[in-house]
Amino acid sequence: MRLTLRFLLIATILLMLGDSRVWKRLFHRSAGFYIELPAHTSRSMCGDFDVIVLQISKENLLTINSESVSREALAARINDIYRLRAERLLLIRADPNLTFQDVAKTIDIARGAVENLYVTLITPGAEKEPCLVILRPRTSR
Repeated sequence: MRLTLRFLLIATILLMLGDSRVWKRLFHRSAGFYIELPAHTSRSMCGDFDVIVLQISKENLLTINSESVSREALAARINDIYRLRAERLLLIRADPNLTFQDVAKTIDIARGAVENLYVTLITPGAEKEPCLVILRPRTSR
């Protein structure tokens, strides 16, 4: 009986004094999206697949591989590009003066147009690489 009371008392104290961040992480579901950055790699690992780059300029103008596209037509154009592709990788190059909200809105439009779209941001450092390739993280076993 005493052991049960001690256990309940300790559990109550731990719950009351526990770090709220832990509880938020346990019971909070993320509503965001997962984005990776290009990996450093050698020229031999570039492969031969076509890279699709969506560029967002400081004026919020959109281009897909140097072809202008309006924000209203973006979802349809992305859908046309990836409809029959097995590799659904979209690289995004955004002007550094844009707000995060502007970039996130564009990513939301693109991800809503195609199922299982893998989005990656191109950083200024990645632009210096010999090729833009994504190395997906290994899953732990």
